[in-house]
Amino acid sequence: MMKKRITNPFLITALGLLLLIPVLLHAQTINTSRKPSSNWQINLSAGTSLFFGDLKQTRFLPVSTNNNEWRTGVGLMVTKQFTPVFGLRGQGLYGQLAGTLRSAHKYFENDYIEFNLNTTLSLTNLFWKYNPERCCNVYLLAGLGILNYNTTVYDLRTAKMIAQVGNGYGHGIGGRTLEGMVMGGVGIDFRLNDRWNINLETASKAVNSDMMDHMKGGFKYDMYNYTSVGFSYKLGRKKSRGERVPEQVVMPPSRNVASGNLITPKTQQTNKAASKQPEISQQVRPVQPPTTKKVQQETKPAVEVTQPQNRTVKKAQSRQNVQPRLEYRVQIRARYGHAISTTYLANKYHIERWKIREDKHNGYYIYTMGSYDTYEQARAARDTIRRTSGISDAFIVAFKNGYRLDQLPK
Repeated sequence: MMKKRITNPFLITALGLLLLIPVLLHAQTINTSRKPSSNWQINLSAGTSLFFGDLKQTRFLPVSTNNNEWRTGVGLMVTKQFTPVFGLRGQGLYGQLAGTLRSAHKYFENDYIEFNLNTTLSLTNLFWKYNPERCCNVYLLAGLGILNYNTTVYDLRTAKMIAQVGNGYGHGIGGRTLEGMVMGGVGIDFRLNDRWNINLETASKAVNSDMMDHMKGGFKYDMYNYTSVGFSYKLGRKKSRGERVPEQVVMPPSRNVASGNLITPKTQQTNKAASKQPEISQQVRPVQPPTTKKVQQETKPAVEVTQPQNRTVKKAQSRQNVQPRLEYRVQIRARYGHAISTTYLANKYHIERWKIREDKHNGYYIYTMGSYDTYEQARAARDTIRRTSGISDAFIVAFKNGYRLDQLPK
């Protein structure tokens, strides 16, 4: 007994979209060295809703006489951006459709409620390095959904109702006819600021039925298109202008190896100024007679100061040669190829500028705060920065001898 082959193009397309999801998940490893600045977005859109099927005057262009085929729709969408390349979106749409066929003296009107789950693939971030401040982003989309619709067919000459689909006799919302659909399209996002985007998008949907217009013939599946303009708002806690990063995230003062004294940023500046002055020799200055007691008093401190310093410096150098310096920091920002002004970051996040350190890693300019001996200390500092400075994507990185590691040590 031979097995029955699957020949339904609708099911084949749906299966192909499901198989595409692992490919998109794998795309997160390409050109994505950092997570997107905002993972969640809400989008509100409005645009044209056009029908393409059997009960239609022309194949592609809508008509506006006798019965206007130009109709509208509105949509609400929630997006979860997993990586700069791959995103997952849930969308709800309400729209209307219409079609006219003068040779058959018919026209129809339709209203529908659609729910879909679709994935996005950013072509911009796939082929170029991710830049959160890039002005635009081109992406492809594909997905699956369910469609609830009512259709009423009229006589074009008398405007009398001829037939209905749904309208209380279906299994969908409010008695609408319930059908599956597949979708695909393309869009472009334009960045307005850190919170807002405006996007243009067009998506065509194929319905698993030829009765959306109550007329069979031609292509086996009716189709419609939704082309829209939308505004996206990136979710995340807003910064408070009065907040400051607590002292626990301040870079700890270093210790002078020779003297054992603590060095703060102010004392570092003082030491730099002092280092420009000529050094005073510690050799014993000749003392004039008549007494030798003064010579002994002056030479004795010189011996006592010089020997401990040399011994301490040698011990410190030997420790540095034996054990590399490992530290944890909190990274707050990065940009590929171009540096960011630390003054700009300080003003944006309300942090003192001297607390922000700039390094370069794999072509990226990275900006970090703090220096901690343990991961637990860095994690507490990271949580505080996220909570008080509004940097929701701050994360922990490790440095060894002043160079950032690709991953945290285990």
